[in-house]
Amino acid sequence: MKRIAGLVLGLTICGLAGAVYAQVDLDAFPIGTTKMIYNIWTEDVSQPQALELTVTAHAGGTFTVRMVTEGTGTKDELEAFGFIFGATRVSSGSGDDISYSSLQALMDQRTRLQEGQEYLLPGGGSFMNITGATIAGVWCLQGVLVDPDNTDTRTTVAFALSHPAYISPLIRVEELRSGQWTLVFSLELVEYTVIGS
Repeated sequence: MKRIAGLVLGLTICGLAGAVYAQVDLDAFPIGTTKMIYNIWTEDVSQPQALELTVTAHAGGTFTVRMVTEGTGTKDELEAFGFIFGATRVSSGSGDDISYSSLQALMDQRTRLQEGQEYLLPGGGSFMNITGATIAGVWCLQGVLVDPDNTDTRTTVAFALSHPAYISPLIRVEELRSGQWTLVFSLELVEYTVIGS
């Protein structure tokens, strides 16, 4: 997972860094409360962690962002419990970073992405195998990030188009091991609800 570490850690920080790294600006959320629940899984744990993220847009242009994580597992599995620490464990041991600019370029241009197309990214990577998908009721375009310098890792990322999502609805990292693709990290939106004011 050499070059994917920066991506995984960058995506982890997305949730905590606010609108700077979020998939959409906070003002894209409707007045009321938008609740997003994600399952986060790494190969080191037997059960996924749950991340509940709510964005409440108040009249007058103020927002409340709330995150709650929950996990079940053994003492060893939970010793580094939490959203940040789970992804950090996945990326540990890596000395190389993938540029966040590739992911940011895709987020900025997500409404222009088209199914069946392939896009070249800053740094020489590409975004390919783009298909439409509905994830927890949110229409998305998802594809595979390919890094030519790290062909033994692939990352599937989905970008929400029909509804604002604070974090991408799907991030799946796989490694090629003994000729088989093995899932090593997954973050997936499993519930999306909006309650008006």
